[in-house]
Amino acid sequence: MTPNGPSDPALPDSAWDRRGFLGRTVAVTAGAALLGGVESATATASASTSAQSRPERPVRTASGLVTGVRAALPGVTVYKGIPFADSTAGKNRWRPPQPAPSWKGVRKADTWGPACPQPTTTVPSWADLPEFSEDCLNLNIWTGASSSSERRPVVVWVYGGARTAMWPQQPVYDGSCLASKGVVFVTFNHRVGTFGNLAHPELSAESGHGASGNWGAMDTAAALKWIQRNIAAFGGDPDRVTLAGWSHGSSLVNILMISRLARGLYQRAVLCAGVQYPKDPALGRVAGGYKTLDVAEANGTAFQEFTGAGSLAGLRDLSADEIVTWANATGAPSTGGNTLDGYVLPSTYGAAMTSGAEVDVPVLTGNNKDENGASPSLSMTVAQYREFAATTFGDRAEEFLKLYPAATDTEVVTAYNSYARDEERVSTFLWGTLFKETAGNRSPVWNYWWSHVPPGADTGNAIMTRGDAATLGAYHGAEMYYLFGNLEGAGRPWTEKDHALADATTTYVANFAATGNPNGMGRRTPPNWPALRTAKPLTMELGDRFTPIPAADSEPKYAFLRSYLESQTTEY
Repeated sequence: MTPNGPSDPALPDSAWDRRGFLGRTVAVTAGAALLGGVESATATASASTSAQSRPERPVRTASGLVTGVRAALPGVTVYKGIPFADSTAGKNRWRPPQPAPSWKGVRKADTWGPACPQPTTTVPSWADLPEFSEDCLNLNIWTGASSSSERRPVVVWVYGGARTAMWPQQPVYDGSCLASKGVVFVTFNHRVGTFGNLAHPELSAESGHGASGNWGAMDTAAALKWIQRNIAAFGGDPDRVTLAGWSHGSSLVNILMISRLARGLYQRAVLCAGVQYPKDPALGRVAGGYKTLDVAEANGTAFQEFTGAGSLAGLRDLSADEIVTWANATGAPSTGGNTLDGYVLPSTYGAAMTSGAEVDVPVLTGNNKDENGASPSLSMTVAQYREFAATTFGDRAEEFLKLYPAATDTEVVTAYNSYARDEERVSTFLWGTLFKETAGNRSPVWNYWWSHVPPGADTGNAIMTRGDAATLGAYHGAEMYYLFGNLEGAGRPWTEKDHALADATTTYVANFAATGNPNGMGRRTPPNWPALRTAKPLTMELGDRFTPIPAADSEPKYAFLRSYLESQTTEY
Protein backbone atom coordinates (compact mmCIF):
# COMPACT_ATOMS: atom_id res chain seq x y z
CA MET A 1 0.00 0.00 0.00
CA THR A 2 1.47 3.35 -1.00
CA PRO A 3 1.56 5.95 1.80
CA ASN A 4 -0.82 8.80 1.02
CA GLY A 5 -1.50 10.40 4.36
CA PRO A 6 -1.94 9.95 8.09
CA SER A 7 -4.01 6.79 7.71
CA ASP A 8 -1.20 4.90 5.94
CA PRO A 9 0.25 2.17 8.19
CA ALA A 10 3.65 2.33 6.49
CA LEU A 11 4.71 5.34 8.58
CA PRO A 12 3.70 6.44 12.08
CA ASP A 13 1.09 9.17 12.23
CA SER A 14 3.52 11.59 13.82
CA ALA A 15 5.83 11.34 10.82
CA TRP A 16 3.20 13.18 8.81
CA ASP A 17 3.24 16.15 11.16
CA ARG A 18 4.74 18.93 8.99
CA ARG A 19 5.87 20.85 12.05
CA GLY A 20 7.93 17.85 13.12
CA PHE A 21 9.92 17.57 9.91
CA LEU A 22 13.55 18.35 10.59
CA GLY A 23 14.51 19.20 7.04
CA ARG A 24 12.45 22.42 7.18
CA THR A 25 12.48 24.21 10.53
CA VAL A 26 13.12 22.53 13.85
CA ALA A 27 14.73 22.97 17.21
CA VAL A 28 17.48 20.59 18.23
CA THR A 29 15.38 19.23 21.06
CA ALA A 30 12.94 17.80 18.49
CA GLY A 31 15.82 16.14 16.70
CA ALA A 32 17.00 14.47 19.90
CA ALA A 33 13.48 13.24 20.57
CA LEU A 34 13.31 11.59 17.15
CA LEU A 35 16.26 9.39 18.06
CA GLY A 36 13.71 7.53 20.14
CA GLY A 37 15.83 7.53 23.27
CA VAL A 38 18.90 6.11 21.55
CA GLU A 39 21.07 8.97 22.70
CA SER A 40 19.47 8.75 26.15
CA ALA A 41 19.26 11.61 28.58
CA THR A 42 22.69 12.91 27.66
CA ALA A 43 21.67 13.70 24.10
CA THR A 44 18.41 15.27 25.18
CA ALA A 45 20.14 17.48 27.70
CA SER A 46 22.86 18.54 25.30
CA ALA A 47 20.30 19.20 22.58
CA SER A 48 18.40 21.56 24.81
CA THR A 49 21.44 23.80 25.15
CA SER A 50 23.13 23.40 21.80
CA ALA A 51 20.78 25.89 20.17
CA GLN A 52 22.60 28.48 22.25
CA SER A 53 26.05 27.41 21.00
CA ARG A 54 28.28 30.16 19.67
CA PRO A 55 29.91 29.59 16.27
CA GLU A 56 32.41 32.33 17.06
CA ARG A 57 33.80 30.32 19.99
CA PRO A 58 37.18 28.88 18.83
CA VAL A 59 37.62 25.11 18.65
CA ARG A 60 41.11 23.72 19.01
CA THR A 61 42.32 21.20 16.42
CA ALA A 62 45.76 19.64 16.09
CA SER A 63 46.59 22.27 13.45
CA GLY A 64 45.20 25.34 15.21
CA LEU A 65 42.06 27.14 16.35
CA VAL A 66 38.95 27.41 14.14
CA THR A 67 35.62 29.18 14.35
CA GLY A 68 32.50 28.29 12.41
CA VAL A 69 29.31 29.93 11.21
CA ARG A 70 25.64 29.29 11.81
CA ALA A 71 24.26 26.52 9.62
CA ALA A 72 20.88 26.22 7.89
CA LEU A 73 19.02 25.07 11.01
CA PRO A 74 18.88 26.64 14.49
CA GLY A 75 21.41 25.32 16.96
CA VAL A 76 23.80 23.93 14.34
CA THR A 77 27.24 25.30 13.55
CA VAL A 78 29.17 24.47 10.38
CA TYR A 79 32.95 24.65 10.05
CA LYS A 80 33.96 24.88 6.40
CA GLY A 81 37.14 24.12 4.53
CA ILE A 82 39.36 22.84 7.36
CA PRO A 83 42.54 21.29 5.89
CA PHE A 84 43.04 17.66 6.91
CA ALA A 85 46.18 17.19 4.78
CA ASP A 86 48.69 19.24 2.82
CA SER A 87 48.34 20.38 -0.79
CA THR A 88 48.63 17.62 -3.40
CA ALA A 89 50.25 19.94 -5.94
CA GLY A 90 53.84 19.83 -7.17
CA LYS A 91 55.94 17.16 -5.53
CA ASN A 92 52.87 15.80 -3.74
CA ARG A 93 50.93 15.05 -6.93
CA TRP A 94 50.21 11.29 -7.03
CA ARG A 95 51.73 10.71 -3.62
CA PRO A 96 50.04 9.70 -0.34
CA PRO A 97 48.46 12.61 1.53
CA GLN A 98 50.90 14.52 3.71
CA PRO A 99 50.22 15.99 7.19
CA ALA A 100 48.04 19.08 7.33
CA PRO A 101 49.77 22.43 7.79
CA SER A 102 49.34 24.28 11.06
CA TRP A 103 48.44 27.94 11.52
CA LYS A 104 48.73 30.61 14.16
CA GLY A 105 45.82 32.55 15.54
CA VAL A 106 42.20 31.69 14.80
CA ARG A 107 41.17 30.39 11.37
CA LYS A 108 37.72 31.47 10.24
CA ALA A 109 36.18 28.29 8.82
CA ASP A 110 33.43 30.21 7.05
CA THR A 111 34.23 29.44 3.39
CA TRP A 112 34.06 26.18 1.44
CA GLY A 113 37.46 24.79 0.56
CA PRO A 114 38.63 24.13 -3.01
CA ALA A 115 37.62 20.95 -4.82
CA CYS A 116 39.93 18.75 -6.85
CA PRO A 117 40.34 19.98 -10.45
CA GLN A 118 37.83 18.31 -12.79
CA PRO A 119 35.96 19.06 -16.02
CA THR A 120 32.91 21.33 -15.84
CA THR A 121 31.72 21.36 -19.45
CA THR A 122 28.71 19.16 -18.64
CA VAL A 123 27.80 20.93 -15.40
CA PRO A 124 24.52 22.90 -15.71
CA SER A 125 24.91 26.63 -16.22
CA TRP A 126 22.94 27.35 -13.05
CA ALA A 127 25.36 25.38 -10.87
CA ASP A 128 27.44 27.18 -8.25
CA LEU A 129 30.97 26.03 -9.09
CA PRO A 130 33.56 25.75 -6.33
CA GLU A 131 37.14 26.91 -6.52
CA PHE A 132 39.34 24.20 -8.04
CA SER A 133 42.83 23.53 -6.76
CA GLU A 134 45.16 20.65 -6.01
CA ASP A 135 45.23 22.05 -2.48
CA CYS A 136 41.89 20.32 -2.04
CA LEU A 137 42.14 18.06 1.00
CA ASN A 138 39.74 19.88 3.28
CA LEU A 139 36.63 18.97 5.24
CA ASN A 140 33.41 20.45 6.61
CA ILE A 141 31.81 19.71 9.98
CA TRP A 142 28.21 20.28 11.11
CA THR A 143 27.56 19.95 14.82
CA GLY A 144 24.87 20.85 17.31
CA ALA A 145 27.11 20.11 20.29
CA SER A 146 27.53 22.92 22.79
CA SER A 147 30.81 21.66 24.25
CA SER A 148 33.67 19.27 23.54
CA SER A 149 32.56 17.12 26.46
CA GLU A 150 29.67 15.73 24.42
CA ARG A 151 30.14 12.50 22.51
CA ARG A 152 27.76 12.47 19.56
CA PRO A 153 27.89 9.85 16.79
CA VAL A 154 29.78 10.91 13.68
CA VAL A 155 28.86 10.34 10.02
CA VAL A 156 31.61 10.86 7.42
CA TRP A 157 30.15 11.21 3.92
CA VAL A 158 32.08 10.34 0.74
CA TYR A 159 30.46 11.93 -2.32
CA GLY A 160 30.00 10.05 -5.58
CA GLY A 161 30.08 11.05 -9.21
CA ALA A 162 31.78 10.27 -12.48
CA ARG A 163 34.42 12.75 -13.71
CA THR A 164 32.50 15.88 -12.71
CA ALA A 165 30.24 17.53 -10.09
CA MET A 166 32.35 15.88 -7.39
CA TRP A 167 32.39 18.37 -4.54
CA PRO A 168 30.57 18.46 -1.19
CA GLN A 169 29.21 22.02 -1.10
CA GLN A 170 25.96 21.10 -2.85
CA PRO A 171 22.61 21.50 -1.05
CA VAL A 172 21.91 17.77 -1.08
CA TYR A 173 25.03 17.14 1.04
CA ASP A 174 24.24 19.74 3.70
CA GLY A 175 24.63 18.25 7.19
CA SER A 176 22.27 20.51 9.12
CA CYS A 177 19.36 18.09 9.36
CA LEU A 178 21.37 15.14 10.67
CA ALA A 179 23.25 17.46 13.03
CA SER A 180 19.83 18.50 14.37
CA LYS A 181 19.16 14.83 15.04
CA GLY A 182 22.21 14.48 17.23
CA VAL A 183 24.85 13.54 14.64
CA VAL A 184 28.16 15.27 13.93
CA PHE A 185 28.22 15.26 10.13
CA VAL A 186 31.42 15.51 8.07
CA THR A 187 31.96 15.93 4.33
CA PHE A 188 35.32 16.32 2.63
CA ASN A 189 37.07 16.83 -0.68
CA HIS A 190 39.39 14.17 -2.03
CA ARG A 191 41.29 13.67 -5.25
CA VAL A 192 39.18 12.49 -8.17
CA GLY A 193 39.65 11.50 -11.81
CA THR A 194 43.25 11.30 -12.97
CA PHE A 195 44.46 13.07 -9.82
CA GLY A 196 42.75 10.47 -7.65
CA ASN A 197 43.41 7.30 -9.61
CA LEU A 198 46.44 7.43 -11.93
CA ALA A 199 48.65 4.36 -11.73
CA HIS A 200 52.07 4.30 -13.41
CA PRO A 201 55.14 2.01 -13.25
CA GLU A 202 57.32 4.84 -11.97
CA LEU A 203 54.76 5.69 -9.28
CA SER A 204 54.67 2.05 -8.19
CA ALA A 205 58.48 1.96 -8.08
CA GLU A 206 58.76 5.07 -5.91
CA SER A 207 55.95 4.07 -3.56
CA GLY A 208 57.95 1.59 -1.47
CA HIS A 209 55.19 -1.01 -1.72
CA GLY A 210 55.16 -1.67 -5.46
CA ALA A 211 51.75 -0.16 -6.16
CA SER A 212 50.04 3.04 -7.27
CA GLY A 213 46.59 4.47 -7.91
CA ASN A 214 43.76 4.73 -5.36
CA TRP A 215 44.90 8.16 -4.19
CA GLY A 216 41.31 9.15 -3.39
CA ALA A 217 40.97 6.13 -1.11
CA MET A 218 44.18 7.17 0.65
CA ASP A 219 42.74 10.67 1.07
CA THR A 220 39.64 9.14 2.66
CA ALA A 221 41.79 7.21 5.13
CA ALA A 222 43.69 10.43 5.91
CA ALA A 223 40.39 12.24 6.59
CA LEU A 224 39.39 9.45 8.96
CA LYS A 225 42.70 9.75 10.81
CA TRP A 226 42.18 13.50 11.18
CA ILE A 227 38.68 12.84 12.52
CA GLN A 228 40.02 10.37 15.07
CA ARG A 229 42.43 13.01 16.38
CA ASN A 230 40.13 16.03 16.27
CA ILE A 231 36.42 15.26 16.19
CA ALA A 232 36.00 15.16 19.97
CA ALA A 233 36.69 18.91 20.02
CA PHE A 234 33.49 19.35 17.97
CA GLY A 235 31.42 17.16 20.29
CA GLY A 236 31.91 14.00 18.22
CA ASP A 237 32.63 10.48 19.45
CA PRO A 238 35.71 8.98 17.73
CA ASP A 239 34.50 5.52 18.82
CA ARG A 240 31.21 5.90 16.92
CA VAL A 241 32.24 6.91 13.41
CA THR A 242 30.14 5.83 10.43
CA LEU A 243 31.91 5.83 7.06
CA ALA A 244 29.23 6.41 4.42
CA GLY A 245 29.26 6.92 0.67
CA TRP A 246 27.27 6.80 -2.54
CA SER A 247 28.26 5.39 -5.95
CA HIS A 248 31.98 6.09 -6.39
CA GLY A 249 32.06 7.14 -2.75
CA SER A 250 30.49 3.81 -1.83
CA SER A 251 33.27 2.04 -3.73
CA LEU A 252 35.84 3.82 -1.54
CA VAL A 253 33.95 2.65 1.56
CA ASN A 254 33.95 -0.88 0.14
CA ILE A 255 37.72 -0.73 -0.45
CA LEU A 256 38.40 0.61 3.04
CA MET A 257 36.34 -2.23 4.52
CA ILE A 258 39.14 -4.47 3.23
CA SER A 259 42.15 -2.18 3.44
CA ARG A 260 44.57 -2.17 6.35
CA LEU A 261 44.86 1.61 5.98
CA ALA A 262 41.52 2.27 7.68
CA ARG A 263 41.46 -0.37 10.41
CA GLY A 264 40.01 1.00 13.64
CA LEU A 265 39.18 4.39 12.12
CA TYR A 266 35.41 3.79 11.86
CA GLN A 267 32.86 1.49 13.51
CA ARG A 268 29.97 1.34 11.00
CA ALA A 269 29.58 1.53 7.24
CA VAL A 270 26.88 2.82 4.88
CA LEU A 271 27.13 1.94 1.18
CA CYS A 272 24.49 3.50 -1.07
CA ALA A 273 24.52 1.99 -4.55
CA GLY A 274 26.16 -0.01 -3.02
CA VAL A 275 27.66 -3.46 -2.95
CA GLN A 276 27.29 -6.40 -5.32
CA TYR A 277 27.98 -10.08 -5.01
CA PRO A 278 31.66 -10.47 -6.04
CA LYS A 279 30.74 -12.61 -9.08
CA ASP A 280 28.08 -10.19 -10.32
CA PRO A 281 29.04 -9.17 -13.90
CA ALA A 282 27.67 -5.69 -13.11
CA LEU A 283 30.92 -5.01 -11.23
CA GLY A 284 32.60 -4.77 -14.61
CA ARG A 285 30.63 -1.63 -15.48
CA VAL A 286 29.84 0.16 -12.20
CA ALA A 287 31.86 2.31 -9.81
CA GLY A 288 32.48 -0.63 -7.50
CA GLY A 289 34.64 -2.41 -10.07
CA TYR A 290 38.37 -2.02 -10.56
CA LYS A 291 41.31 -2.57 -12.91
CA THR A 292 44.22 -4.84 -12.12
CA LEU A 293 47.50 -3.07 -11.40
CA ASP A 294 49.15 -4.10 -14.66
CA VAL A 295 46.23 -2.73 -16.69
CA ALA A 296 46.12 0.48 -14.65
CA GLU A 297 49.89 1.00 -15.02
CA ALA A 298 49.69 0.38 -18.76
CA ASN A 299 46.92 2.98 -18.97
CA GLY A 300 49.09 5.41 -17.03
CA THR A 301 51.99 4.90 -19.42
CA ALA A 302 49.66 5.34 -22.38
CA PHE A 303 48.33 8.55 -20.84
CA GLN A 304 51.88 9.86 -20.46
CA GLU A 305 52.52 9.18 -24.15
CA PHE A 306 49.13 10.68 -25.09
CA THR A 307 50.05 13.97 -23.39
CA GLY A 308 53.52 14.09 -24.90
CA ALA A 309 55.15 14.10 -21.48
CA GLY A 310 58.34 12.09 -21.63
CA SER A 311 58.24 10.76 -18.11
CA LEU A 312 56.43 10.84 -14.80
CA ALA A 313 58.35 14.03 -14.04
CA GLY A 314 56.94 15.48 -17.24
CA LEU A 315 53.41 14.60 -16.13
CA ARG A 316 54.04 16.30 -12.80
CA ASP A 317 55.24 19.40 -14.63
CA LEU A 318 51.91 19.77 -16.41
CA SER A 319 49.46 22.22 -14.87
CA ALA A 320 46.30 20.94 -13.24
CA ASP A 321 44.23 22.41 -16.09
CA GLU A 322 46.40 20.61 -18.64
CA ILE A 323 45.90 17.30 -16.81
CA VAL A 324 42.12 17.81 -16.82
CA THR A 325 42.12 18.74 -20.51
CA TRP A 326 44.26 15.79 -21.59
CA ALA A 327 42.39 13.28 -19.41
CA ASN A 328 39.06 14.26 -20.96
CA ALA A 329 40.22 14.64 -24.55
CA THR A 330 38.85 12.37 -27.27
CA GLY A 331 40.82 9.13 -27.35
CA ALA A 332 42.46 9.61 -23.95
CA PRO A 333 43.44 6.39 -22.17
CA SER A 334 41.38 5.64 -19.07
CA THR A 335 43.00 6.98 -15.93
CA GLY A 336 39.98 6.88 -13.60
CA GLY A 337 38.50 4.17 -11.43
CA ASN A 338 39.83 1.99 -8.66
CA THR A 339 42.82 -0.35 -8.92
CA LEU A 340 43.46 -3.78 -7.44
CA ASP A 341 46.90 -2.64 -6.35
CA GLY A 342 47.68 -5.13 -3.59
CA TYR A 343 48.22 -2.30 -1.10
CA VAL A 344 45.22 0.00 -0.64
CA LEU A 345 42.98 -2.70 -2.12
CA PRO A 346 44.97 -5.77 -1.05
CA SER A 347 42.75 -8.47 -2.58
CA THR A 348 39.62 -9.08 -4.59
CA TYR A 349 36.32 -8.56 -2.80
CA GLY A 350 35.64 -12.28 -2.90
CA ALA A 351 39.05 -13.19 -1.48
CA ALA A 352 38.55 -10.69 1.33
CA MET A 353 35.39 -12.53 2.34
CA THR A 354 37.07 -15.93 2.15
CA SER A 355 40.13 -14.84 4.13
CA GLY A 356 38.12 -12.97 6.75
CA ALA A 357 39.78 -9.66 5.88
CA GLU A 358 36.40 -7.94 5.49
CA VAL A 359 36.03 -5.69 8.52
CA ASP A 360 33.41 -6.77 11.06
CA VAL A 361 31.24 -3.66 11.52
CA PRO A 362 27.48 -3.06 11.15
CA VAL A 363 26.61 -2.34 7.52
CA LEU A 364 23.67 -0.49 5.96
CA THR A 365 23.55 -0.88 2.19
CA GLY A 366 21.17 -0.91 -0.75
CA ASN A 367 20.18 0.15 -4.22
CA ASN A 368 17.41 2.03 -6.02
CA LYS A 369 14.48 0.80 -8.07
CA ASP A 370 15.57 2.45 -11.32
CA GLU A 371 19.30 1.91 -11.59
CA ASN A 372 21.51 -0.94 -12.80
CA GLY A 373 19.53 -1.17 -16.06
CA ALA A 374 15.96 -0.69 -14.87
CA SER A 375 14.21 2.46 -16.07
CA PRO A 376 10.64 3.74 -16.60
CA SER A 377 11.78 5.06 -19.99
CA LEU A 378 13.37 1.80 -21.15
CA SER A 379 12.95 0.94 -24.83
CA MET A 380 13.58 -2.64 -25.97
CA THR A 381 12.07 -4.90 -28.64
CA VAL A 382 11.20 -8.57 -28.33
CA ALA A 383 14.12 -9.44 -30.63
CA GLN A 384 16.54 -7.40 -28.51
CA TYR A 385 15.20 -8.99 -25.35
CA ARG A 386 15.68 -12.52 -26.68
CA GLU A 387 19.19 -11.60 -27.84
CA PHE A 388 19.98 -10.27 -24.37
CA ALA A 389 18.72 -13.52 -22.84
CA ALA A 390 20.84 -15.66 -25.16
CA THR A 391 23.97 -13.55 -24.67
CA THR A 392 23.63 -13.31 -20.90
CA PHE A 393 22.30 -16.72 -19.91
CA GLY A 394 23.46 -18.99 -22.74
CA ASP A 395 21.88 -22.43 -22.56
CA ARG A 396 19.67 -21.20 -19.70
CA ALA A 397 18.07 -18.48 -21.83
CA GLU A 398 14.78 -20.31 -22.25
CA GLU A 399 14.60 -20.88 -18.50
CA PHE A 400 15.06 -17.14 -18.01
CA LEU A 401 12.39 -16.32 -20.60
CA LYS A 402 9.89 -18.60 -18.86
CA LEU A 403 10.48 -16.77 -15.58
CA TYR A 404 10.35 -13.33 -17.23
CA PRO A 405 8.10 -13.86 -20.28
CA ALA A 406 7.31 -11.16 -22.85
CA ALA A 407 5.44 -11.48 -26.16
CA THR A 408 5.27 -7.78 -27.11
CA ASP A 409 7.64 -4.81 -26.89
CA THR A 410 5.49 -3.37 -24.09
CA GLU A 411 5.73 -6.61 -22.14
CA VAL A 412 9.49 -6.65 -22.72
CA VAL A 413 9.90 -3.38 -20.82
CA THR A 414 7.95 -4.77 -17.86
CA ALA A 415 9.81 -8.10 -17.92
CA TYR A 416 13.29 -6.62 -18.25
CA ASN A 417 12.70 -4.06 -15.51
CA SER A 418 11.38 -6.81 -13.25
CA TYR A 419 14.51 -8.89 -13.93
CA ALA A 420 16.93 -5.97 -13.38
CA ARG A 421 15.30 -5.04 -10.08
CA ASP A 422 15.26 -8.64 -8.87
CA GLU A 423 18.89 -9.14 -9.87
CA GLU A 424 20.20 -6.12 -7.98
CA ARG A 425 18.29 -7.08 -4.83
CA VAL A 426 19.52 -10.67 -5.05
CA SER A 427 23.10 -9.54 -5.67
CA THR A 428 23.11 -7.29 -2.60
CA PHE A 429 21.48 -10.01 -0.49
CA LEU A 430 24.12 -12.54 -1.57
CA TRP A 431 26.85 -10.05 -0.63
CA GLY A 432 25.25 -9.97 2.81
CA THR A 433 25.28 -13.75 3.07
CA LEU A 434 29.01 -13.77 2.26
CA PHE A 435 29.62 -11.05 4.85
CA LYS A 436 27.86 -13.13 7.49
CA GLU A 437 28.62 -16.73 6.57
CA THR A 438 31.84 -16.78 4.53
CA ALA A 439 33.64 -13.94 6.31
CA GLY A 440 32.17 -15.10 9.61
CA ASN A 441 31.23 -11.60 10.72
CA ARG A 442 28.89 -11.20 13.67
CA SER A 443 27.85 -7.62 12.93
CA PRO A 444 24.41 -7.14 11.32
CA VAL A 445 23.68 -6.10 7.75
CA TRP A 446 20.69 -3.86 7.00
CA ASN A 447 19.83 -4.00 3.28
CA TYR A 448 17.36 -1.67 1.55
CA TRP A 449 15.74 -1.00 -1.82
CA TRP A 450 14.67 2.61 -2.45
CA SER A 451 11.41 2.91 -4.41
CA HIS A 452 10.20 6.50 -4.16
CA VAL A 453 10.47 8.86 -7.15
CA PRO A 454 11.43 12.47 -6.31
CA PRO A 455 8.94 14.86 -7.95
CA GLY A 456 9.87 17.19 -10.79
CA ALA A 457 13.46 17.97 -11.77
CA ASP A 458 16.50 19.11 -9.79
CA THR A 459 17.72 22.65 -10.44
CA GLY A 460 20.03 23.05 -7.46
CA ASN A 461 22.45 20.11 -7.30
CA ALA A 462 24.95 19.58 -10.11
CA ILE A 463 25.50 15.96 -9.06
CA MET A 464 21.88 14.97 -9.62
CA THR A 465 20.83 13.34 -12.88
CA ARG A 466 19.01 15.80 -15.10
CA GLY A 467 15.50 14.94 -16.17
CA ASP A 468 12.05 14.64 -14.66
CA ALA A 469 10.36 12.01 -12.57
CA ALA A 470 8.51 10.39 -15.48
CA THR A 471 11.71 9.53 -17.36
CA LEU A 472 14.11 8.87 -14.47
CA GLY A 473 12.01 7.12 -11.84
CA ALA A 474 13.76 6.22 -8.56
CA TYR A 475 17.12 6.85 -10.22
CA HIS A 476 20.74 6.42 -9.15
CA GLY A 477 21.12 8.82 -6.21
CA ALA A 478 17.42 9.61 -5.68
CA GLU A 479 17.55 8.48 -2.04
CA MET A 480 20.16 11.07 -1.04
CA TYR A 481 17.62 13.85 -0.51
CA TYR A 482 15.86 11.67 2.03
CA LEU A 483 18.94 10.20 3.72
CA PHE A 484 20.09 13.71 4.66
CA GLY A 485 16.69 15.41 4.88
CA ASN A 486 17.87 17.97 2.33
CA LEU A 487 14.83 18.80 0.24
CA GLU A 488 15.54 22.51 0.20
CA GLY A 489 17.78 23.89 -2.53
CA ALA A 490 16.81 21.31 -5.16
CA GLY A 491 13.98 23.29 -6.76
CA ARG A 492 11.67 20.27 -6.78
CA PRO A 493 7.92 20.52 -6.01
CA TRP A 494 8.10 18.53 -2.78
CA THR A 495 4.93 17.19 -1.21
CA GLU A 496 3.88 16.42 2.37
CA LYS A 497 4.72 12.80 1.59
CA ASP A 498 8.31 13.70 0.63
CA HIS A 499 8.82 15.61 3.88
CA ALA A 500 7.47 12.68 5.90
CA LEU A 501 9.69 10.19 4.06
CA ALA A 502 12.75 12.36 4.68
CA ASP A 503 11.90 12.62 8.37
CA ALA A 504 11.62 8.85 8.69
CA THR A 505 14.73 8.08 6.63
CA THR A 506 16.98 10.53 8.45
CA THR A 507 15.82 8.97 11.71
CA TYR A 508 17.01 5.57 10.47
CA VAL A 509 20.38 7.09 9.58
CA ALA A 510 20.74 8.90 12.91
CA ASN A 511 19.85 5.77 14.84
CA PHE A 512 22.31 3.67 12.84
CA ALA A 513 25.08 6.19 13.48
CA ALA A 514 24.31 6.13 17.19
CA THR A 515 23.97 2.37 17.77
CA GLY A 516 24.67 0.42 14.58
CA ASN A 517 20.93 -0.31 14.33
CA PRO A 518 18.54 1.87 12.28
CA ASN A 519 15.68 1.04 14.61
CA GLY A 520 14.91 3.11 17.69
CA MET A 521 12.34 3.22 20.40
CA GLY A 522 9.42 5.50 21.06
CA ARG A 523 6.29 6.80 19.40
CA ARG A 524 8.02 8.72 16.62
CA THR A 525 10.25 5.96 15.26
CA PRO A 526 9.69 4.65 11.70
CA PRO A 527 8.54 1.07 11.03
CA ASN A 528 10.85 -1.71 12.20
CA TRP A 529 13.65 -2.57 9.77
CA PRO A 530 14.71 -6.23 10.14
CA ALA A 531 18.38 -7.12 9.79
CA LEU A 532 19.43 -9.45 6.98
CA ARG A 533 18.93 -13.15 7.73
CA THR A 534 20.86 -15.44 5.40
CA ALA A 535 18.11 -18.08 5.36
CA LYS A 536 15.42 -15.58 4.41
CA PRO A 537 16.07 -13.59 1.19
CA LEU A 538 14.42 -10.26 1.99
CA THR A 539 15.27 -6.58 1.73
CA MET A 540 13.69 -3.53 3.32
CA GLU A 541 11.76 -1.37 0.88
CA LEU A 542 12.17 2.31 1.73
CA GLY A 543 10.17 5.01 0.02
CA ASP A 544 6.72 4.26 -1.32
CA ARG A 545 6.41 1.65 1.41
CA PHE A 546 8.43 0.91 4.54
CA THR A 547 8.24 -2.87 4.65
CA PRO A 548 10.34 -6.01 4.01
CA ILE A 549 9.97 -7.44 0.49
CA PRO A 550 11.40 -10.56 -1.19
CA ALA A 551 14.83 -10.31 -2.81
CA ALA A 552 13.12 -11.58 -5.98
CA ASP A 553 9.46 -11.63 -6.96
CA SER A 554 9.20 -15.42 -6.54
CA GLU A 555 11.22 -18.28 -5.12
CA PRO A 556 11.95 -19.75 -8.60
CA LYS A 557 13.26 -16.37 -9.75
CA TYR A 558 15.46 -16.09 -6.67
CA ALA A 559 16.80 -19.61 -7.17
CA PHE A 560 17.56 -18.90 -10.84
CA LEU A 561 19.33 -15.60 -10.20
CA ARG A 562 21.32 -16.97 -7.29
CA SER A 563 22.41 -19.96 -9.35
CA TYR A 564 23.34 -17.69 -12.27
CA LEU A 565 25.43 -15.33 -10.13
CA GLU A 566 27.17 -18.13 -8.24
CA SER A 567 28.06 -19.88 -11.51
CA GLN A 568 30.04 -16.95 -12.90
CA THR A 569 33.75 -17.60 -13.29
CA THR A 570 35.00 -14.01 -12.98
CA GLU A 571 35.17 -12.89 -9.38
CA TYR A 572 35.96 -9.32 -8.34
